[in-house]
Amino acid sequence: MNKYTQVGLVLLTCGLLAACDKRHDDVVEPISLEKFPKQIVLSDEGDGDIEDEDKVSIGIELLKQYDPSGEELEGVVNPLKEAVTVSFEIKDLEGFSNLSDYVKGGTAFYEIDDCTTSEDESIDLNFSLDLATGKGSVVFPAGVESIEIELETDEDFFDDKTLNTEKRGFTFALTGISASTENVVVNTANEFAYLVLDDEAVFGEWEVDASDATEFAAFKNLFGSFDESIANLESTDVDKIEIEFGYEGFQLKVTLNETEPDECDASELVNKEIELEGEYGGDMEDLFATLNGSLEFSEEIEQEDGKLVEFTLEGEYVIDPADTEKLTLTLKGEYLDDIPETILHLKK
Repeated sequence: MNKYTQVGLVLLTCGLLAACDKRHDDVVEPISLEKFPKQIVLSDEGDGDIEDEDKVSIGIELLKQYDPSGEELEGVVNPLKEAVTVSFEIKDLEGFSNLSDYVKGGTAFYEIDDCTTSEDESIDLNFSLDLATGKGSVVFPAGVESIEIELETDEDFFDDKTLNTEKRGFTFALTGISASTENVVVNTANEFAYLVLDDEAVFGEWEVDASDATEFAAFKNLFGSFDESIANLESTDVDKIEIEFGYEGFQLKVTLNETEPDECDASELVNKEIELEGEYGGDMEDLFATLNGSLEFSEEIEQEDGKLVEFTLEGEYVIDPADTEKLTLTLKGEYLDDIPETILHLKK
């Protein structure tokens, strides 16, 4: 090997090393999961219930994080290793001036399983609330994914026989967190808005008279399109049929005369139920302060093969101004096929 060849090899080696160094400079080293903070957030942006409801439920949870295994594409919850205290504030009161007029206190708990909560096990989350300032705090324990605050409200404070034209409610916000050895933060940007829904408007529960053959047939023609078990019902099978218009949409509940053991207490028998729900397609606030209006709902129903098929319902409602406990509901829809227009007469 001559000296020029040797020099060439040395230069080539140096060039390759430089290229390797440059290539490595552009490589981003993976960040350890421990460097990403765990985030405590509000579970929802808002909720609402009718005037005589005696509680308000507010969820607080840990945000999902990246799953290193790649099995859960939406991420996984990594529970805290030590408890922290989360502070909050109730503010922006609408329709009332003093928090203590409507909110009487509260508690906090978490689910241990489908039938047991931390309250059942006498686990105290040290919920506190100063009704004069609206400020409070609660412990978010280690090892859990979420907790729930339940505010006790005065069921008589807003309950009236008036179609109200002004908003009533409040805002709930997380404001801080106690010191922790873990990398954990609280999201103070998002807020939870609670609205009191006027049951002189369309909100609340309405009942279909299953003993009326015409009404029962109309009910089955409309909702039997979505659920074969409804289509096959006889009036003698039914204890009660309720349609509730709430904060997010409607919920249909058919309570049957047939009973079954309670899931949490096999010694207790409960009535079987058929349920169906749909989300509002328009602005829910358009239903405030009016005895008539338009309705639009949609939801997805899982098929036997696992596929999801969307249904839609749309139409109008009219509350009788002479008797506001009577509602005429006219709906048509689409699900696998067109659903012809149907008229239901409901009562509270």
